Order: sequence, then C-alpha cells, then structure tokens
Amino acid sequence: MPKRTYAPQPKLDIEMTRKSVGIIGAGASGIGVARSLRKAGIDFEIIEATGQIGGNWQSGGPASKMYDSAHLISSKQNTQFIDHPMPAAYPVYPRHDLFHSYLKDLASASDIPRHTRFNTTVTAMTPDNGGWRLVFQDGSDAGYDVVVLCNGLLRKPLSHALAAQATCETMHAVNYKSADGLKGKRVLVVGGGNSGCDIAVDATRTARSVFHSTRRGYHYMPKFIDGRPTQDWLMDESQKFPDSDSYWDHVRQTFKLAGFRGEDYGLPAPDHPIQACHPIMNSQILYHIGHGDIIPKPDLHDLHGDTVTFRDGTTETIDVIVWACGYTIDMPFLDRSLFDWSTEIPSLFLRMIPATFDNLLFVGYLNSPSGIGNLVNTMARFVTSYIAGRKRDTEAWRTVRRMAESHTQLDLGQGRFMSTARHEVEVDLWKFLRSVNFVTSKLQGGMPGPSPAEDARLVTV
Repeated sequence: MPKRTYAPQPKLDIEMTRKSVGIIGAGASGIGVARSLRKAGIDFEIIEATGQIGGNWQSGGPASKMYDSAHLISSKQNTQFIDHPMPAAYPVYPRHDLFHSYLKDLASASDIPRHTRFNTTVTAMTPDNGGWRLVFQDGSDAGYDVVVLCNGLLRKPLSHALAAQATCETMHAVNYKSADGLKGKRVLVVGGGNSGCDIAVDATRTARSVFHSTRRGYHYMPKFIDGRPTQDWLMDESQKFPDSDSYWDHVRQTFKLAGFRGEDYGLPAPDHPIQACHPIMNSQILYHIGHGDIIPKPDLHDLHGDTVTFRDGTTETIDVIVWACGYTIDMPFLDRSLFDWSTEIPSLFLRMIPATFDNLLFVGYLNSPSGIGNLVNTMARFVTSYIAGRKRDTEAWRTVRRMAESHTQLDLGQGRFMSTARHEVEVDLWKFLRSVNFVTSKLQGGMPGPSPAEDARLVTV
C-alpha cells in the first residue's frame, strides 16, 4: 500500500473552549485511558453511545456480547487493574455482571462518569485546526486537541459464507443470550473460539442435540491446573525453563496429563504449535464431547434450508444455527480516506499510533493471551506520556513520531502467531509490555528516543 502523506496541521496558541482529549468509548480501554489522564491533570471527555459505563460488558447494551452464563476466561488476578483490585469476595473467574459492576466502580472511583457524554453517538470526525471536530447524532459537535479511539475490536459480527442459504432459525453469537430458547432443538454452533466453545457447552443444558463445527484442530486449556488458575500457573512455570520451546513442551504435556488434548477425544490434531494461537480457555468443552453431549464436526461444506453437509461428507438436519464466527472493526465515523481502519490497524506503531496523524491514538485494538487490566494500564500510561510530550513538543516525542511515520515495527511477538485474519492483531504479552514500557520511559523522562543500538534490539527485521 503506498504511503499517504498529509500536510502538518498547525497547533493553535489559543484553544478557546476545545478540550485536550476526546475519548470515544467508555469500555475498559476508555476507562483506563481516562483514569491515567485524570491522574496527570489532562482534561478529557468520553463520548459514549450508551447510557452507562462498561462497553461490551453491560448486559443488554447495543455493543454487548454477554449471555447469561458468560464468565471471564482470564482470572481475576490477571484481569483486574492492579491499582484497583477486584473485591476479595469475587470468585477466581467472575460472572459478566460482576465484572461490569467492577468497571463501574473503577470509573466512579476516578469520577469518570462526570466527564462522560452518555447516549451520544459520533457520526463523523474531521481534522480541525490542529485537532479534531466530532459531530454527534443530534447534530451538535465538539472540538478536541487529540482523539483516542476506544470503541473496540468486537464491533461488526462476521458470518459464514453459507449463512444466507439457511432457512432454519439462525443467530450470531452477539444475539445469543441463553439456552432457554434451545430446549429440545438440534443446535449447531459454528466457530472454534472461546465464544463458540462456551455457547456449545451452554447449549447442552437444554438442547436435544448439540453439534460444534470448527475449521481445524485446536489446543484447549483448562481454567484451573494444579489447583490454581491456569494463567497464574503458566506465568510461574515459565520461570523454570531456559527457553520458550522447552517451556511450551512442558505446558503441552501437562495439559495432556490433565485430560485436555483434543486428539484424545477424536478431534483433529492442531496444525499449529500451542503458543501460535490465541488460547481457548474452557474446562468443559472436552468433557461434554467425551460424554456425547457435544458432537464435533468439521467446517461446513454446503447448507440448504435446514440441512447441513460437513466437509467429512456427513449431513445433519438442524433447527438452530449459532454463528460464532467472530467480529471485525467498525468505525463508520472515521473516513477511510483519512485512515483506513479496515486494513491499517495492524500497522499502527505500538498498535496505537498512526503514521499520518500525531493527534489520533488507538487503544484496545489488539489481542493478547491475558486479562485486560495490565494491558490497559500500560497503554494508558503510554497515551498520557505521548499526549504530554506532544504538548511540550519534546525531543523524545518527536523521536516517537519519526518512528511512527517511518512505519517502524517493534518486535511485539507478531511472528509467533498463525497467519490468519484472527491473529493479525495478536501480540505476545511480555514483548508488548516491554516495548511499550520502554518507549513510555523515554517519553516520561523527556529523554531522546531509542538509540540506534536500542533500535537494533527492538526492531523486527
């Protein structure tokens, strides 16, 4: 893709009533950025399309992906914001409504709701005198020096290529709320990610039959191992091995002994190493397959009416199909001629900074095998340091800009993961945290950016 260049926009000496920062989205990422800006004394305003804090986690909200039985797949310890722990009474894997309550409490503790425009949808954003002008659904507008986009990866549901050929009842996972409507029905869940596995397990409570279609073999991780949350165990075990290969061999063997090897249940062997795919954390999917409650199937080959033919030649008559085929980014308010969010997100410097605008940042447009708290805190500190450096026009900030504008790519562990659309935005947790913290320390110190030697250490060839 040819590099686009834009004339630099002059910074105003007099900013009138324009706020410093506009944050689009009051989910976990938007809350984290707002908390960090508030601590730094930088004024901000969140623009939130719904009537409350919480984004994806508010049950019944227009962006919600929640169903009655949904729980965190990352442990409490690995999901909470370290400077605002979850209540001690919370279980290791809280239910979705508990986590939503936690996010509301997290926001209230920093007085964030008072700085939020609720029930306000952004319909357009345009460059405006060195900042941005946001237009809202009621026709009003507002100006900001910097805009931070936090409306999330999971915006537009994706479906299967054969979906239009179905005459049976169908729904995307975004519309799935409980197994109550599946009673006595033959249900097909399509999709091997965490949502697909969770919904297939949930459906066994009421459905007559549950079929689960996946495109390939996967590695499955239990939510507990050796009496501990699996993520906690994984982090501690990693310290005991001299290299990544021996560590992951140990992890794979341990999971097999614990009964979490898909091939032992008749599933196809994965076509990728365990560390190359976003983890599937589910302690029940293989249990139900082993008991015949879930019947595994390969990808769909054909679909006519209520009859599904799979790639192994088998055929099933289905009453309800749940498409758990994932989501894609959607930012209809940002003209793609300014930034093509449908293709350019993976090229963002540190997965946050575009090459073409110094006053636009993206937070939360990545995946990592971890909880949200540490990630958001790290990204929020970087955003705050970046905005402060921009305001002072420091040499460190100018160095970061040069790296972004030259399309420098740091080693965020991209090469570890499968080459699929699902993994385009995946990062290695520790490499990402180390790289972001390193650049943040330069910005906070007002020091020059990475030296050539440091560039050589960090930059992916």
